[in-house]
Amino acid sequence: MSVVNYSQITISTTQAEALAFDHFGKKGHAKPLAGEVDFNFKITTETGESFILKISRPHPDLAYQDFQLKLLEHVAQQSVRILIENPDFKYPKLIKTKQNEAFSSIIDAFGQTRYIRMLEWIDGRLWSSVNPQLDNLRYSLGEKGGKLTEILSKWTPTERGFDHPSAHRIFEWDIAQAAWTEQYLDLFSEEKKAIIQHFQTQFQAIQPQFQSLRKSIIHNDANDNNIVVSEDLRNPEVVALIDYGDAIYTQIINDLAVTLAYAVMNHPDPLAAALPLVAGYHKQFPLKNEELAVLHPLVAMRLVISVTKSAINKKQEPDNKYLLISEKPAWALLEKWQQISPVFAHYAFRNACEMPAVPSFQAFKMWALEQKFSLKAMFPMLNFDGILPLNLSIGSRDLGNFSDYQNDAIVSAKLLQKQLENPTKLLAGGYKEARPFYSTKAFEKEGNSGSEYRTIHLGLDVWTKAE
Repeated sequence: MSVVNYSQITISTTQAEALAFDHFGKKGHAKPLAGEVDFNFKITTETGESFILKISRPHPDLAYQDFQLKLLEHVAQQSVRILIENPDFKYPKLIKTKQNEAFSSIIDAFGQTRYIRMLEWIDGRLWSSVNPQLDNLRYSLGEKGGKLTEILSKWTPTERGFDHPSAHRIFEWDIAQAAWTEQYLDLFSEEKKAIIQHFQTQFQAIQPQFQSLRKSIIHNDANDNNIVVSEDLRNPEVVALIDYGDAIYTQIINDLAVTLAYAVMNHPDPLAAALPLVAGYHKQFPLKNEELAVLHPLVAMRLVISVTKSAINKKQEPDNKYLLISEKPAWALLEKWQQISPVFAHYAFRNACEMPAVPSFQAFKMWALEQKFSLKAMFPMLNFDGILPLNLSIGSRDLGNFSDYQNDAIVSAKLLQKQLENPTKLLAGGYKEARPFYSTKAFEKEGNSGSEYRTIHLGLDVWTKAE
């Protein structure tokens, strides 16, 4: 164990360069990287090779360090099998010390022990720098996340995947342990407190089914600075998920919830942005209905943890801007997420996984086929002997041109004329029609790729003369 004469708690680039060379034989230029737990530096050598040097904070947990090393070793072992099917799968590879050890240690000027380790650098762009982030890219992120889950869990009847005692720990960033946030409600305004309590109540309500879900060690930190994207500007793909420092043994679905919480920030329609990612994840690691059923509140609870941590950090480390980087977009997403029905989200997630959107669809279909009804019974006050189908779709001549559709008075007059011409018929129709008046401002909303409009009519209309 070498002694290094540090004059301060933080680590300078000069000190990082010396550590990289003395312990790993890598001589190069050091560039500081953001990090919550370790001090991180990118080391670039004269030959163009790049590495990540990770220096722990004082007096780190040796068991946790062992967990991190064993985790990377497990991923490396599994990659031999994975690379056959996914040759583009990448992961942070460990660089051994000069003594062929997995890590080294130092003592700073304050007598505090620190552990240092080095990983290969994975080339690419961070997710946070990629614009635009389109559906194909989010699908790619889902695929990489699902593949990493498969590597860590290997959930089969005979094999339960990688495990380690340090993965079973108290950890504030674990969604399963999110109840701790209830202690800090006083840090927020009444408006923000109401949003947080809304999701905390949902989280409490799902506990019976949540506790029974599949568990494994998960990555747990696919934030936009831990996702590496290829340099391809036309068809970018996710190259790797890096930084396994937050890995934890918990419900598997929490990993997807964490990924969604960060990947759909800053999108006008976060649910729509989430669906390709869910689909990609499910392709690599098939999800169960009971997991999809709780995904919406789990995404919210990851965001609740994030904003609560930010509120605490404002007091404890006001100068650490990295710890506050997700605060504003997290609040914006929480507000939008609250407007989404958890049931609708569940059905949307099922549909993205190519399941019937509604779990009871087949039962309903069988019931509906057995039912009989009479329009006469539904409208006993009307005297009609048949149906006159009315077409309001694009290209129809029943109501005239587009300007006529936009004028309520003209529409009413034409419908009345139809009824007068067919006094014994019930005017009806409209189901699954693509109607032109949905392209008006009244049906406009901001989508993830610009303005979007409703197009399809999902009801069945009946027109009668007002009495």
